Amino acid sequence: MPFRRLQSKLLKDRAMRRSPLIRRHLPETRPYHPYVLKRMLNQHSTVFVKPDKGSQGRGIVRLKRSKHRGIHISWGLNKRKVKRKFMIRALHQRLRPYQSYIVQQGLQLTKYHNRLIDIRVFLQRPGSKWLISGKVVRVGAAGRFVTNYSQGGRPVHLHKVLDSIYHHDPQRVEATIQKVDQIAYHAAAALSSKFRGIRVLGIDIGLDRSGRVWIIEANTRPGTQLFKKLKDQSMYQTIMTNYKNIARRRR
Repeated sequence: MPFRRLQSKLLKDRAMRRSPLIRRHLPETRPYHPYVLKRMLNQHSTVFVKPDKGSQGRGIVRLKRSKHRGIHISWGLNKRKVKRKFMIRALHQRLRPYQSYIVQQGLQLTKYHNRLIDIRVFLQRPGSKWLISGKVVRVGAAGRFVTNYSQGGRPVHLHKVLDSIYHHDPQRVEATIQKVDQIAYHAAAALSSKFRGIRVLGIDIGLDRSGRVWIIEANTRPGTQLFKKLKDQSMYQTIMTNYKNIARRRR
């Protein structure tokens, strides 16, 4: 392929964290260790344990504190509650041996029609500058805590979702879109300055209930299915045109 792929979530997080412009938009992310997990659960009501080199939302486990010192452990559509002292044992039953994992702070993300959402910003660099080729909201399937298309997520136009969330306030909608664009561009700059050869990025951005914007993850080989599924094909066509331009420059 005519562009570089970087799998490690931890390496991408560290590269973005070097930028003071976006550092405060990154949830706490650490290499997995039982001690780290316990400490982070003391600080955050919810944490996620993710494969460092996973994709499509596979293998992610959510741990959430309950009111009575128990821990709710969720994976896929499954859930169980365990006593805190048995948490690590229960978690390790869900993890693959010899695979590296990260622990990430859980966020209180806003919802759309009672479904979890995030924003996929698709960036490409066919020339010397990064361009946003498309933005779409990923709406998670019922009962799931991930929004990936492969896990039943569906695409909805960004304006439509923000208009609903912000109760038809056009100024707040436009301000949020501008903030999302700004953060995505800063993330792309931070990643491409550290890892030469990256020309395509899918930045997953979450909005919490207070309106704060977060970078959940950055992908160096994002899928195009979300944009292809939209009735309006203009963003998908832009993405494919930019792919051709990237390939042409590398010949």
